[in-house]
Amino acid sequence: MLSSGHRLPRGTGTMRKWKIRTKMIAGLTALAIAFATLVFSSWSQMSRDRTLANEIGLLADEIDLAHGLIRLTEKFKGSVYDLQTVGNEKQLRPHQPLHLELPADWGRISETISFDLDRLQRALATYRKKISEQSEGESEAKLLIDRDQQLKNLAAIESHLADIQTDWNQSEQLQDQLELSFFRADLTAKTQQVEQLTATNFEAVQGAIKQFGEKVDNEHRAKRNTFWGLTIAAFMVMLFLAWLFWTLIVVPFRTLIKGSELIANGHHKHKILLGTNDEIGLMADTINEITDGFNNAVANATLAWKRAEQEVRERTREAIQNEQLASVGFLAAGVAHEINNPLGAIAWSAEALEESLDEISEEDGETVDESFLAELRTNLGLIQSEAFRCKGITKRLLSFSKLSDSSRDTENIGELVERVVALVGKVGEYRCKTIQTHLTGDVRAYCNAQEIQQVVLNLVSNALESVDTAGKVDVYVRQEFDPLTDRRNAIISVEDNGCGMSQEVMDHLFEPFFTRRRDNSGTGLGLSISARIVSLHHGALTPYSDGEGCGSKMVLRLPTEAPKEVSPTALRTPSLPTSTFAQTIAEDSELISKDVEKVA
Repeated sequence: MLSSGHRLPRGTGTMRKWKIRTKMIAGLTALAIAFATLVFSSWSQMSRDRTLANEIGLLADEIDLAHGLIRLTEKFKGSVYDLQTVGNEKQLRPHQPLHLELPADWGRISETISFDLDRLQRALATYRKKISEQSEGESEAKLLIDRDQQLKNLAAIESHLADIQTDWNQSEQLQDQLELSFFRADLTAKTQQVEQLTATNFEAVQGAIKQFGEKVDNEHRAKRNTFWGLTIAAFMVMLFLAWLFWTLIVVPFRTLIKGSELIANGHHKHKILLGTNDEIGLMADTINEITDGFNNAVANATLAWKRAEQEVRERTREAIQNEQLASVGFLAAGVAHEINNPLGAIAWSAEALEESLDEISEEDGETVDESFLAELRTNLGLIQSEAFRCKGITKRLLSFSKLSDSSRDTENIGELVERVVALVGKVGEYRCKTIQTHLTGDVRAYCNAQEIQQVVLNLVSNALESVDTAGKVDVYVRQEFDPLTDRRNAIISVEDNGCGMSQEVMDHLFEPFFTRRRDNSGTGLGLSISARIVSLHHGALTPYSDGEGCGSKMVLRLPTEAPKEVSPTALRTPSLPTSTFAQTIAEDSELISKDVEKVA
């Protein structure tokens, strides 16, 4: 299909749908926004200058307070040093008593230390109050220094001063120079800690001043870049508006004219693709409606044809299978009737011979070899067993050709599958193989539970037969919508990682008497009867495999509700008898039945 149109850049999708008048209003609005942005930039610069002035004032006050705290700390340290000097004037001499009197000038030094300590505490309280007010009232100040860390340092200084004050208040109890020496050492250590903390605080203030200068420089560069950026942006807005006028108005006009000429020249499948919703776009849409309707009609007809073709293939395959099953059923009925009479004679004769052997053993037990009689009894028993086995096969062949009525109802497929898996898991030869069920929600189907249970048993047993000892079989139960039939189906998918199937095997998989078991056992009726039951349930049984050695998958689809044309309570469709079909499945896997009986 031919089409003409201009490719609009990204970001213009919304504007393409505007009217021409709306586009003009949008352009003027963009210019107004650019002007408002420039005004806002100027106002924000003035506001920031005022904030910087406030920060300079805050830094100046903080420098004075921090420097005063340093100075008072040095003064207090000097007084403590005087106390240390006085204490060192008198050294203990050999054979001199430990308890001596305090120095004579102890009172003067004590008053000096008390005075300096009080000044230092008051200055610290003033400093801390000022910092707290700045931290709560001026959010910009937090950009200069970490106020939380600073308050922690000041609190630590206050704590040390409180300890010094407590110790100093107890200094009046000193009685001699020995006690003074211990007190002096402790006081000196705490004073050094206070000095270190005040120095750390002053360094933080100095760092804030340095950061303040860097911040001012950065903001200056940022504002300058913002100014040039906004100026360039305003210029780009004007260029962008001119480009939009060319792209959204001039170019669509040219495209509309060229497209109209192509349609007039006979290109009826041609479409004019403008992608706009203005007056020009409405003109193009009016022309495109005709081609859209035609293309939709073609697409719908193609889809309907594909669905019909798929339905015909499915129905043809089902008809062929049903015809094959009907032919086999007719043949099976004749063969079964013809074979039953000879089999009955063989079984009766073997039983009569066995009774004769019993009479011989009672009358002439001494003249006849007992080992010979035992061998005869064994062979006669084998003849009877095999005759009855053949008779059972003919009986199942007769049941294959007959139909009976069975009622159906809405059944829980998940519980049905779990029962089958639990049954198969008890079989001796399958206990070493892994089988798992994967249920998705509450899945229900309209079916005969016993018949579908036997179908699932056949699928699961076939999958287990195809895998090795370490093989794995997964059974998935879910529900999905089939758009082809416009109905919801219950899906049972039996997947294995066994020997797989070739395309030839899948083509003949549901034919009667077709079997590819690795041990050459089975009659090949299991899957054919299963397919027949699924067909009578208006379902489908589909095999999948990527080839030999790649595993296989059998997908069983069942409708979730009864056909609309038949009442669910009155529906009775032909199907195999439950007991007869159970015998047929058991014959197809005789070892399973024997092991299940042993477990029971």
